[in-house]
Amino acid sequence: MMQKDDEDMRPGEEASLAGLLREAGPRAEPPAELARQVRAAVEAEWRAVVTARQPQAQSMLRAVARPRVRRWPRLALAASVAMAAIGAWLALPLLNQPVAPLATLSRVSGAVEAGAGGDWQPATLRQTLAAGQGIVTGPQGRAALKLRDGITLRLDTDTRIALLTPERIVIERGAVYLDAGQRSLAADPLVLESRFGSTRHLGTQYELRVAPDQMLVSVREGRVEVSGAALAEEARAGEQLLLKADGSVQRKAIARTAALWDWTQEVTPPFAIEQRTLSEFLVWASRETGRELEYASPALQSSAAGIVLRGSIAGLRPDAALAAVMATTPLDYTADRSLITVRARNDD
Repeated sequence: MMQKDDEDMRPGEEASLAGLLREAGPRAEPPAELARQVRAAVEAEWRAVVTARQPQAQSMLRAVARPRVRRWPRLALAASVAMAAIGAWLALPLLNQPVAPLATLSRVSGAVEAGAGGDWQPATLRQTLAAGQGIVTGPQGRAALKLRDGITLRLDTDTRIALLTPERIVIERGAVYLDAGQRSLAADPLVLESRFGSTRHLGTQYELRVAPDQMLVSVREGRVEVSGAALAEEARAGEQLLLKADGSVQRKAIARTAALWDWTQEVTPPFAIEQRTLSEFLVWASRETGRELEYASPALQSSAAGIVLRGSIAGLRPDAALAAVMATTPLDYTADRSLITVRARNDD
């Protein structure tokens, strides 16, 4: 007596296959061309099995014993081809996912180019940059980049950098200003590298300026770790390290409002004031200019927290933005090189 076809499967194979299909769950339909190829492959195998079984049926009519052809191995091959094709189709979205950008240009001023190798083009606002690309600013060019987690990077004139990974940026020449925002002082994996060594910030604002014979690390807020082959230094807010090509290191004080920082206001990343409070804006303006912020009274501080702003300060330097915004409020202010004081408008 002939055995049933499903007895050709090994013990447990049918249950295993059913379980596998249940775990896979519903899938989107494959592309029409791929489906056609799979159907053709399975049909060809099916026809081969049918053809192979015909001589067996004829031999049984002649009562001649012949080995029975097992169809499971051949169908398994056809099924594996089909599954491999479908699996490759399902994997295509993963393989073709766009590479996440490492940075986005938030400000461009003057001549600025972006690219890699021999392909450099003028940089444009909101352009994204991937690993391996770089930025070059001209004698009058500056740029601001938005990185991750609120970190921004500003490039001064005659600066060239290369974006290697989300954690590594190489400063080949010029100056960059890193602002990690109002974050905790936990160590960040982002490292700025140069021929003089590597710098890692801990919740900070700092400038890194690279020249052929020296590197300056100036810390405005927080602290920075500087390391190299024979170098391990730390600079805190108000300190500047001078690293020379001969390996020597000099340390001196630097004020939060020193002229050193003035260029950063020329390419300040945009701050949207729409629906923000006056107190939020004042905190931003004080950080951008390095000044302390004080209120003439607690009542004025409470009042600033309740004033909601409208409009835009796009393209304005922080000092100009401060004057423009305060002119629209019932409050007034005074500012010197180191302090912004908020007071009532009628105060003398």
